[in-house]
Amino acid sequence: MSKQTKVLIVEDSPTQAAIIAELVNDMGHEPIVYTSLPTGISQILTKEIPDLVLLDLRLVDEMGHQFADGFQICREIKRVSPNVPVIIVTAEGDDEACQWAFLQGANAYIQKPFVADEFARVISKVLGAC
Repeated sequence: MSKQTKVLIVEDSPTQAAIIAELVNDMGHEPIVYTSLPTGISQILTKEIPDLVLLDLRLVDEMGHQFADGFQICREIKRVSPNVPVIIVTAEGDDEACQWAFLQGANAYIQKPFVADEFARVISKVLGAC
């Protein structure tokens, strides 16, 4: 029996996190959801050891204050676990954000709102390339 692929989801919106987790689960993967990062991404990565990270760029708290920067988190993931692929999933739709995400080490970039089939295709492609 093969092990289930673990997908770490870092998304500040509980609603969005639930939607993404359901799609990941429907693909046969194990979603691990964080809507905040109380211990920092490095500690989470050593505890969870995901096969893939789905990362929002702008992580804000209930008051609308940014508590983490997805670009910084992406760099930290690549520093701690360079072989773990990162897909940025964000409402940021400008070319500059997309280019900057790839420069930080992201393997793919999905803009919200997304179509479920396209989302699944990108995840499968990134996981297949690893």
